[in-house]
Amino acid sequence: MFKFLFFIVFFIVLMTLMLGFSFLRTLKRILFGESENEKRARQQRQAAKNASNQRNAKQKENTTSSRKKIFTKEDGEYVDYEEIKE
Repeated sequence: MFKFLFFIVFFIVLMTLMLGFSFLRTLKRILFGESENEKRARQQRQAAKNASNQRNAKQKENTTSSRKKIFTKEDGEYVDYEEIKE
């Protein structure tokens, strides 16, 4: 019983600390702005995301063009048939 209670208290304290650090980081960013390292990291993430999106778009374009269905002139034509009764 005490182990479970200790776990719950520890979990609550851990979540409170994480929330507090997140709040302080946000407050620091609002008051002092982003540091150069944070700006550079954000720009690199954005550039990588853009490159990934472009690569995915090209792959999608290539796969859709290579999977086109080719129909012959006979496909889709109506063909008369006779039913053979035995």
